[in-house]
Amino acid sequence: MRVRPSAGVGTGLAVAYMAVFGVAFKLSGVGYDDVVASSDNVLKAVVVPVGVTLAVFVVVTSVFGWWKPVIREQRRAVGWLMAVPIIMIVALLVGVDYGNLGALDSNLIFWIGIGTALVGLSEELMYRGLVIVSFRGSMREAHVWLWSSVAFGLLHSINALLGQSFGATARQVFFTFLIGSGMYIARRATGWILVPMAIHAAWDFSSFTQSGESPLGGLVQMSTVIFIVVVLVVGRRRLFDTTDDSVTGAVA
Repeated sequence: MRVRPSAGVGTGLAVAYMAVFGVAFKLSGVGYDDVVASSDNVLKAVVVPVGVTLAVFVVVTSVFGWWKPVIREQRRAVGWLMAVPIIMIVALLVGVDYGNLGALDSNLIFWIGIGTALVGLSEELMYRGLVIVSFRGSMREAHVWLWSSVAFGLLHSINALLGQSFGATARQVFFTFLIGSGMYIARRATGWILVPMAIHAAWDFSSFTQSGESPLGGLVQMSTVIFIVVVLVVGRRRLFDTTDDSVTGAVA
């Protein structure tokens, strides 16, 4: 590792991510509420900005020499915590608006798929990868979970500057903090960042292809976040008493 992990480095990376993506999105000229109105909007407001942001932080990860700890856990939080990624996958399958998905233009579905795949890769690389590795350099694991999930929630606060209402943004920040906690557990339980990347991409694809406020989708999401909160409370010792020594040990 060429750069020593620390809370300061992680905070700087999280802020830089918000700035890079926010500027790239703003340059698209697409309003937040119109992102999925057409395939052209998805290309300009999701695929290009997120693709640029992903490319920037792929380079950062390489320069830092952090790929190994970013991708893999040295010590998994094994056992029944695997229920979290499994439940999240089941929730995704149940919560998809299949009727609306079948009615959407195939070109729009294609670009939403590309865009959400990039979102899953990019945001997880940052918040379940670079930020977690950084915070492990100077925090206990419980604080790593808390502040990496807070940072992920706060990422979505910039949506208020991109056209989303303040109330909707505040709810989204809180909700994404909880979903980010689920992604953290998925990483710890499976030992790989690729699992939360895939879940994140599928979750956003489901959200982007909803026809509106779906009662079933809302119920599924609420049930999922309640389950995540319960797991954080019941499984806290299994999650937070196991640490990744490879981060601090790899820095000379």
